[in-house]
Amino acid sequence: MQIEIFSKVKDPRDLGKVKHELEDVLRMALIGVLCDCEDCDDISDMVTDREEEFKAAGLLKLSNGVPCGDTILRVVESVNPAQLRASLDCCRGHIIESLCGNQVIIDGKKLRGENPRSPGCHGLYILNAWVSETEICVAEKPVDGKTNELTVLPSVLSSLWLTGALVSVDAMGTHRNIAEQIMLQGGDYLMALKDNQPILKSLTESIFSRTTPLSVYTTEEKGHGRVEKRTCSIMDTTLLEQEGMYEKWPGLKRIIKMERERTENGARSRETIYYLSSVEKDEASYYAMRIRAHWGIENKLHWHLDVTFREDMCRVRAKNGAVNFSAMRKYALEMLKKQNDKLSLKRRRKKCMWSTEYLYKVFKDS
Repeated sequence: MQIEIFSKVKDPRDLGKVKHELEDVLRMALIGVLCDCEDCDDISDMVTDREEEFKAAGLLKLSNGVPCGDTILRVVESVNPAQLRASLDCCRGHIIESLCGNQVIIDGKKLRGENPRSPGCHGLYILNAWVSETEICVAEKPVDGKTNELTVLPSVLSSLWLTGALVSVDAMGTHRNIAEQIMLQGGDYLMALKDNQPILKSLTESIFSRTTPLSVYTTEEKGHGRVEKRTCSIMDTTLLEQEGMYEKWPGLKRIIKMERERTENGARSRETIYYLSSVEKDEASYYAMRIRAHWGIENKLHWHLDVTFREDMCRVRAKNGAVNFSAMRKYALEMLKKQNDKLSLKRRRKKCMWSTEYLYKVFKDS
């Protein structure tokens, strides 16, 4: 089944000295991620032990034997992340061709493993764009340690076809220029409003304190010894626009108040967060659903990268290694989720390691 996965990646090596095919080396790295290998030496050792199995299944060619761990690492570190990303996007096919009707969630994740050769390095920060409905990561970009997410966010948005999509961001992305860019690209936005917009937040709090909302929606969940109550209220922007200090926000149609009250073991906590949205709907339930969906990126992507794939344990930091392995983990997660069996994702990784037949099926179904 030697369909090229990494067809858009240009070989950065001196072709006169190349012993192992680029597709084979990168495919080995992806197999290692699927098979719960801890590092590139593990990958090389595993493939060496099962070389004939992998060749017979068509997973690898290995025309000149199995590359060592250092070779695999050097190749992954040296290939262009944008080209690697483009190759994996081709494999995702029609899933990311149109985001119309979907919620695109933007959030960052830090890879906390430290490189012992780089004192003071506390991990790479990557900004991810994740689709709630398909659970697919459709864009990712590293954030330079000397800057912040806001400087990278415009380029992440520019890489996506946002017509008809709802883009949700936390407070770091709540800026007029970001709202304007999303609208210009044909999308809508849902933005958390916190202390980085103090005047607008104060006005919003004041309006909700003295005015009856257009709509209110309340849910209550019980389980594991705790009770959580969520109340979502919405307003239009009429009163906001009457305030002299308010500078009109691009496309703004609704302001939203989300109150969370949690009781656990007799202790009660409360939290109130405000949101801005360009979507003009009169049902608070719509916004409550979208706000809740925003946190799916933490539970269904970031949690699995940390726990299922132990991303924070990875010590690869040189050149493009961390970014490229992160992209492979996200693609491997998508591959494993497609398996229609009763195994957990962790056990599916283990089974990929134990069973060439199962590993072949994971590739075949992707």
